[in-house]
Amino acid sequence: MGEGESARILVTGSSQGIGKAIVMRLASRQHFVLAVSRSKLEYLDTSRYPWADRVAWTSLDLSNATAVEQYAASLENTSIRALILSAVDYGDGARHGASTISTPEWQRVIGTNLVGQSILVSRLLSKLVPTGLGLIVNVSSDVAVTPATGRAAYGASKAGLHAMLRAVEAEHRADGLRVYQLIPTFQTVTEGIRRRRPADFDFSSYAEPALIAEVLERIIATPGQVTGGTYLIRRDGTLQPYDEVASL
Repeated sequence: MGEGESARILVTGSSQGIGKAIVMRLASRQHFVLAVSRSKLEYLDTSRYPWADRVAWTSLDLSNATAVEQYAASLENTSIRALILSAVDYGDGARHGASTISTPEWQRVIGTNLVGQSILVSRLLSKLVPTGLGLIVNVSSDVAVTPATGRAAYGASKAGLHAMLRAVEAEHRADGLRVYQLIPTFQTVTEGIRRRRPADFDFSSYAEPALIAEVLERIIATPGQVTGGTYLIRRDGTLQPYDEVASL
């Protein structure tokens, strides 16, 4: 992929689940994607997916702040039009109380979901803001705005990223930067969810990650039609503005 081609879209958490669906959707719709994840992508076989040559993958552990800084610095000469935040670390196994969360779990979950992605946002703002067309999309969760019993570390990390991006949106609203925070109102069937559910679990009420990828690609493909902000994603793929406290 040469530098003369269109600006890239950077996607975190690209190896599985929602992040994987997003990368596949965007690349298949002619977008050039920079994909980062801990695990190597297993779907870049050009014999199966002709669009796979539009995806450039880099191994990146978002909980390693130094590695994130180095990766961001490596993009100095790369044009980026969008940053999609879909990486997630749920913590250790089953739900457990805040008093039983180990220090390594706190560090890994907060580091991945909040610190690492926040560093990427802050370091890449200089690329996104000047164009007037830049956008950031956070694939968020209901735990960012509601209590997360048994998932304190995960809830804290998602709420922190949500608050950080609200600040970024307020700081750069006049610059044309669009910030979207998407909260699905349903569970999605991901590899991680399958591992955490019983073998005979009924997933009929769940949605495929492709639904979220379709919503996100629609936002990217139609700039200006949906204003920035926080939205609930409904099961039919529609977006509902989420009311947040604007002032005290």
